[in-house]
Parts: sequence; C-alpha cells; structure tokens
Amino acid sequence: MTSGRLVLCGVVLGTAVSQAFGRFTYSLLFTDVRDDLGISNTAAGAMGSANLVAYLVGSLGVSLIVGRWGLGAVARAGLAGVTCGLGLLAWGPSTAVIAAALVLTGCAAAGVWVTTPAIATEILGVARRGLALGLVGTGVGIGVITASLLDLAVGGTDFRSVYVVEFAVGLVVLISLMSSMPRRGGTTGDRMSGFAALRMVPNWRRLLIEYLLLAWAMSTVMTFTVGFLEDDAHVGRTTANAAFLMIGVGIVLGGPVFGPLTDKFGPLRSQVAGLALMASSTLVIATGHPAAALCAASGFGMAFTGGPVTIGARIGDHLDGEAFGAAYGIATIAFGLGLAIGPQLGGILADASGSSRPALLVTAFVSLTALVVTLSEGGLLSERVEDPR
Repeated sequence: MTSGRLVLCGVVLGTAVSQAFGRFTYSLLFTDVRDDLGISNTAAGAMGSANLVAYLVGSLGVSLIVGRWGLGAVARAGLAGVTCGLGLLAWGPSTAVIAAALVLTGCAAAGVWVTTPAIATEILGVARRGLALGLVGTGVGIGVITASLLDLAVGGTDFRSVYVVEFAVGLVVLISLMSSMPRRGGTTGDRMSGFAALRMVPNWRRLLIEYLLLAWAMSTVMTFTVGFLEDDAHVGRTTANAAFLMIGVGIVLGGPVFGPLTDKFGPLRSQVAGLALMASSTLVIATGHPAAALCAASGFGMAFTGGPVTIGARIGDHLDGEAFGAAYGIATIAFGLGLAIGPQLGGILADASGSSRPALLVTAFVSLTALVVTLSEGGLLSERVEDPR
C-alpha cells in the first residue's frame, strides 16, 4: 500500500474513532447511561449537548491554529484527545467524570473532522473532492456500525464495556496515524484567516444557516431514535439497536453515493437531494413502524453523510489546504451549535410530553427549513460542477 493510501485509510479510521466513538456512541448508549446514573432525559440530553458545545469550541480553536500547526498536526492532536476521552469513558465511575470525558472527546473531535476533508482531498486530488469528502464521511458510518455491534456483543447493562473496546481501537488507530502521516507546518499565522477565508465562499451566510439546521436535525435523530423505538414504539432493544446500525450502514453508503453525485451534479443540487431525504426519513422513523423505521434509518444515514460532503465541497470549490481547514473550522462552529441545540431541546420535549416523537417531528420540520433556505439561494440549474479555479 502506498503512503498516500495508508494515510487515507488512517484518516477514514480516524473519523470513525473521533466522530462515531467519541461523539455518537453516546447517542446509542443514551438510555443505558441515563438509567445507570439515575438521571433524567433532560440531564442526559444536557451531557450530550455538553459534548457538542465542546465540539463548537474546538472548531473555533482549530480555525485559529491550523494555519500555524498544519493539517496533519491538528488531526493527530485531535485524535489523541479523543482517545484519552474514550479512556475516561471506559472508566466512568461517576456522572462528573463521564461529563468531563464527553467534553474532552467533543472538543478534540473537531481537530479531526475539520482537517481530514482537506487531507483526503490533497491525497485524491481536487477533481475527486466529492469522493474524498465522501470517504471521510464513510469513516463515521464504519464507526457507527462498529459501535452498534459492540453494544450487541459486550454492552448488556454496562455501557462502559463498549467504551473499553473503543478505547483500545482508538489507541491502535492513533499509533498508525502518528507513524504514517507526514509532518509539515502550516502556511499562515493569521488568527482571523478562517473568517476571512469563509467570506470568499458565495452565499456563506446562508451556508452557515443551512449547516446549523442540518446539524440540529442530525444530532436529534441520532440521540433519540433508539430511545423512541424502545420506549415509545416498544419494538425491543434488538430492533432499536438495529435501527442505529442501519443509520451507520446508510452513512457508509452515503459517501460513495453523495461524493460522486457532488462531483458530477454540483454540491447545491446534491444538498437539496440530501435534505429532502433527511426530512422524509425522519418522518418515517417517527411512525415507529419497525420495518419502515429500519429502512428509513438507512436513508437518514445517507443524508447524514451527504450534508457535510456538500457543504465541504462548496467551501472546497474556492479554498485549498490550511485555508480550507480554517474556513471549514468556522463553518463547523455553526454545525456545532446545531448539534448542541438538538439533544437539549429534544430532551426537554421528551420530558414535557413523555415521548420522543415530538423531537423527531420537530427535526423533520428543521430539515425542511434547511431545504427551503438552500432552494432560496437560486442557481441550481446553472450551477457549475467543474473546479472554478
């Protein structure tokens, strides 16, 4: 295997560890953590939101340092932080320790997610930017599937067992990435380069709104689907877990689907398709019908990947390297804000109504709102798909 392909594999697995293990495994284990600690939906949702607020803060930090440190150094540091956080979650003796670990994994995960799209694009080339971004998203799906299988195999009543295995996997991936990724510095020390770079992207304000709404929808469905199917639809733990696994399958498939679609038809058109799929899939999951929910979960997973792929491609059409990383870091702040809103608001709605269904219905409306904002940009029919540079 060539060094470039080795680094690409490490990048894909790094996103699996940082995003799926460090952030979305908590969604899978939400009810187990809640019951083990004896806390409410609101409190458990707040812990999930703390992870996502930390992700927001981490994204801002990455946008400020990536120009000086370089993409590879930030990615390695982020993965190291996530791995340490997984170790704390595997220990997890108290609510305070688990909350602190979720904050650490959230903050550190930003270092991996913000930088890996640019690293993958450098390896595959600008002409295959969509594919590069899709492969990064596929890593998240691989991690989600792995977490689901781990929960079935070793989870049981102790959520910490899942984190023990994830911590071990994280160590292996970290060591591999440390040894294979080239070490080079950044290209700029400008602390405001992220804001300045993002303003070079057409319709950047609407892009931020769309990314926020997209993240809001993603985090709510990821957090409450398993609990909704177990507690409200009464489908059983195995089926509910299978729905989470199907989301992971969809995320894996979404990379090979939305990456080439973005390269061929342009990111705006692909973004419209992804948001429409997300809204419809969420509505089907909210019915609670087991078979329909499993199918819709895979569709949601594909849309889950499609969102960041298309947003990243819109930024990447105008920026390269550390400039892309800095601008994407700023965009990810909006993404992180949306991720933080979803679990907290969903937990409040679940406690107030006694059901997670209202949270899912609100999510479908949020997805449709993002779709309307995207359509309002115009230019879908005239969008150029070739590299503008």
